[in-house]
Amino acid sequence: MNDQLKLLLEGRIVVERGPFKLDAEVNVKQAEIVALMGPNGAGKTTLLEAILGWLPLADGQVLLDGQTLEVHGENRTVPTHEREIGMVFQDGLLFPHLNVMRNIEFGTGSSSTHVSELLEPLEITNLVDRYPEELSAGQRQRVALARTLATAPKLVLLDEPLGALDVTGRVIARKLIGNVLRSNGAGALVVTHDPADAFALADRILVLEGGRVTQCAPPDQIRTRPATKWVAELVGWNFFEGDGNGSLVELADGVEIATAHRGLDGPVAVTINPTAVALYTQEPTGSPRNSWHCHVESIEFVADVARVSLVGPFAISADVTRAAVAELGIDTGSAVWASLKATEVGIQPLQG
Repeated sequence: MNDQLKLLLEGRIVVERGPFKLDAEVNVKQAEIVALMGPNGAGKTTLLEAILGWLPLADGQVLLDGQTLEVHGENRTVPTHEREIGMVFQDGLLFPHLNVMRNIEFGTGSSSTHVSELLEPLEITNLVDRYPEELSAGQRQRVALARTLATAPKLVLLDEPLGALDVTGRVIARKLIGNVLRSNGAGALVVTHDPADAFALADRILVLEGGRVTQCAPPDQIRTRPATKWVAELVGWNFFEGDGNGSLVELADGVEIATAHRGLDGPVAVTINPTAVALYTQEPTGSPRNSWHCHVESIEFVADVARVSLVGPFAISADVTRAAVAELGIDTGSAVWASLKATEVGIQPLQG
């Protein structure tokens, strides 16, 4: 992502809906795709609705391309239809009585020549005479995106655009949608529950939990430095909270984890890649400073990788090969030793 690209969306969005309060800062650059992720009820859809102007701000402001759309306490709110923001819903919301071309042209005042520029990149050229009921879910989503982009919005919001697609359809759609969004030049904010979609589509991932932003970073940083337990579970990492003291971290259950850090003092988050956890049937010797006697709670296979969930002094997961499981001769209930080098322990400030 080019850091020199113009900032399109700038906002601090504060919305109150009964006992729930959303308070989140969000920004999107030109031609940037930001994935919006978080558990159910985190406020993702509420954030989109506030940016669109469907919900009033309890505080904060929304600016798009330097234009103030809304500021709390000031009587100058730009109505939704004038915000130059496009919205793509999960089901596409195509007009059933219009064919594909008429759906895309609806509301644009554009000629077919202009609209046709969107057809080839989204691979819907041969669908222009069909009606929505004749399209697959993936095709409907691509038509819905074309209809939105035909109005030349500066920002596109997408709410679970790939949620109704099967695995093959998602792969095709995310590639086409990603390419078209970037080449179009509009910024995009995409709500998704699927990490594969987020990592494949996004330049940055913004995580909402309980109405607050808990992490916002490029996909590689989300993968390797999850900031909260929810993010760690999303990417399959081990995550613990504890108190740092020197080079040690003591967890709430009394387990100590040795790290390669120095001068730890106070609450910290510990992140451990499951691939860094080695398994042995006998107590290991040598360089690892961490080893715990555990029992295998479960083993799950995905292709050649085995996710081994362990219980013992604490719960931790290890990723080993299918061949390693066979060589160790382990199964549910087997006793094993889990070993971890201090250099493989990630330490981060504990999120509030």
